[in-house]
Amino acid sequence: MRGTKTERRPGVWKLRVYVGKKPDGTPIQVTRTLDTTGGNPNAKPGSGSRLADRELAKMVAEASAGRLAMTTTTVEQLLDRWLEHCETMGRSPTTLRKYRDIAGRVVNPAIGSIRLDKLRASDLDKLYASLTAEGKAPTTVRRVHALIGAALHQAERWDLVERNVARRASPPPVHQAQIETPSPDEVLAIIQVAEKIDPNLARMLLIAAMTGCRRGELCALRWTDLDWDAHTLTVARSVYETTGGGWAEKSTKTHQTRRIGLDDLAVETFQAQRDSVDDLARQLRLTPEPDGFIFSPSPVGAEPTRPDVVTHFFTRASKRAGVKTHLHALRHFSATQGIASGADVVTVAGRLGHRDPSITLRVYSHVLEQRDRDVAAAIGASLRRPSS
Repeated sequence: MRGTKTERRPGVWKLRVYVGKKPDGTPIQVTRTLDTTGGNPNAKPGSGSRLADRELAKMVAEASAGRLAMTTTTVEQLLDRWLEHCETMGRSPTTLRKYRDIAGRVVNPAIGSIRLDKLRASDLDKLYASLTAEGKAPTTVRRVHALIGAALHQAERWDLVERNVARRASPPPVHQAQIETPSPDEVLAIIQVAEKIDPNLARMLLIAAMTGCRRGELCALRWTDLDWDAHTLTVARSVYETTGGGWAEKSTKTHQTRRIGLDDLAVETFQAQRDSVDDLARQLRLTPEPDGFIFSPSPVGAEPTRPDVVTHFFTRASKRAGVKTHLHALRHFSATQGIASGADVVTVAGRLGHRDPSITLRVYSHVLEQRDRDVAAAIGASLRRPSS
């Protein structure tokens, strides 16, 4: 890495060092002016040349170590670089799409042009206050804060900033609301309405309620994931929608494969789906793919049902059933019913695919409180003396 020096006037030198490129390929250069005259108006041309050489060498060394970039990199440039880094690290395409949306729509217009060495916690607080004033929910503002904080944390590792100013910012607090889940009667009402609209998707909703699978995981289920003899289902992948209406597969949210048990009703539901697929294929004189998708718009299971299709279908069925809820509530239903039945948190967490059971404890604490009261009642009943 090299630098240049130019004498602007006797004893005053302009030092310039190349430190990289912007996302559009434009060179980034750091420029400093060095006055070696000490205020002497009679300085001769070329005076201070050796001092300028030493200062330029120092700048080149700092640039090689990455420290000079702190004075030039903007928030927008950091986010671009950080997002590229996230992609190379294998971050979920769906997550990356959300990150890019937040960066491009919220962060860059507000603070993208601020240089990292000029960024302050007050700049972030101003952004959060403006989002709150626009009516954005605290959870939405917290997502913006998390994005900025993660990018600045990586900037620390890259020596682009001395400290992560997001740690000093004050995003609005989020008070976790108690999760509302539909009752068994409400779930049954939705399923019954769904069966009249599309029996195949209705079976998908029933499996969602019984297994607690995420919608992308449901869409990714293949016939080879079913162990009919062991009554188990392997959840190893998730389907996501790509730009332009396409689809692709990825690992589960926690990048882990899990195997969950199935009761007789779940097995019967999968068998009904198998019979439906085979009947349609027979009518069309086609052969279903052995590893085809279980819930598929294709008669041979060549492609999955898209996640958004499932969401829209559930919304339609729940409205017709007169139940105010959402698709993810079926996952909550599965979890709360499992806990209410007496299952331990580790088992429920395993079925849901939570990496850490403490997540399950935090999300479903209200159900566990009821179980705690049940335990207290049972202990009390065991020690109650019979009335004389």
